[in-house]
Amino acid sequence: MANVTVDPDIFESQGERCEGIFDGWEGPSPFFLVVSDETDKAAEALHVAIGRCMRVDGNGNGNGNELTAAEMASTGEYTANYCSPVYLTARGPMAYLDTKGELPRAMAETMLRILVEEVEARGITADLTTPPLGSESTAGCPEWEDSVAGIARLAFEASNIDPA
Repeated sequence: MANVTVDPDIFESQGERCEGIFDGWEGPSPFFLVVSDETDKAAEALHVAIGRCMRVDGNGNGNGNELTAAEMASTGEYTANYCSPVYLTARGPMAYLDTKGELPRAMAETMLRILVEEVEARGITADLTTPPLGSESTAGCPEWEDSVAGIARLAFEASNIDPA
């Protein structure tokens, strides 16, 4: 049975609260770290979640039916413009999204909900957190997507792409 805990300061520890121009955080783009004894399942969950998070806009739209590429292009709403591969760090799988240093609360909450869903779907016990500010370096960390499990997952995704 899945047991997922979330660091209550997952976003506060990554940037400064902003309540003026928008409600959210300014600073580094969001980093997600999944601490679990089941590294491959945790990495797969993060890989799928980070891809889904690319389709969440600044208003948090993406509640189970993330925006399609066409909707993202037509709405003009802000979305992340890059997601990293999943890196296998000493603490666990880690990935990040480039949100240009701004993370609206609605976007952050939807992204975190997606990550929790994906981890729970794999039935693992995990702590969802972020690396300490300044320690986000991925130098020397292998990419999960290059591992046997990662390659298998990417092959599965490629064979199940919906062209629509």
